[in-house]
Amino acid sequence: MTEPKDRRDPSSWHGQHIVSEAELAFQSDGQAKKRRRSRQNVVFTVMAALVVVVFVVSVLIFTGNWPWNKDQTPQAASDAPANIENPVCPDVNFKVQDPGTVMVRVLNTTGESGLAGATAERLKERGFTITSVTESASDYAEEVGAVIAGPKGYAQALSIQRQVPGAVFVFDKDRRDDRIDLEVGAKFEGLEKERKLNDAPGKLRCAESK
Repeated sequence: MTEPKDRRDPSSWHGQHIVSEAELAFQSDGQAKKRRRSRQNVVFTVMAALVVVVFVVSVLIFTGNWPWNKDQTPQAASDAPANIENPVCPDVNFKVQDPGTVMVRVLNTTGESGLAGATAERLKERGFTITSVTESASDYAEEVGAVIAGPKGYAQALSIQRQVPGAVFVFDKDRRDDRIDLEVGAKFEGLEKERKLNDAPGKLRCAESK
């Protein structure tokens, strides 16, 4: 009489396959290899991303476009000290600002029609931001002109003063922003020629007390 097959075959029991030690080891090795490959893929992906980031940062720094190397505001670029001993006429060198960061209101103090508008148009052509054009009475109407600014606008005032030779700086303690007023007076003969503009740091030419 023939014995049932599952009794003769040690790899089966009642018709069910019994997993051997060798098969278990083979399956474990396969799973371990998959886990190793997954870990390697993650490591390679992270390393590749780091290489890309380092490359981009290096290019930005080399080209001067790294944002943290730049001044965050026009006022910070003026290098003005925190405390100025004489705010009315500071004995401090300020940096000439980029015209695009300087906001100017142009005022005609002479009564000559179109003077403020023409001056504003020339300043705009040079990159300055014109906020408005109007007429106004002024204590400096008989002079070349006056550049008026508050404690946040010293560097901006210097930038406009360099455009208008002979204009004096007038301090406005109540002004809280860095906007500038340019009062055009009777002795105004036009803006400085662009080829003669001085963009080196310097001191403001202040008005005499009236």
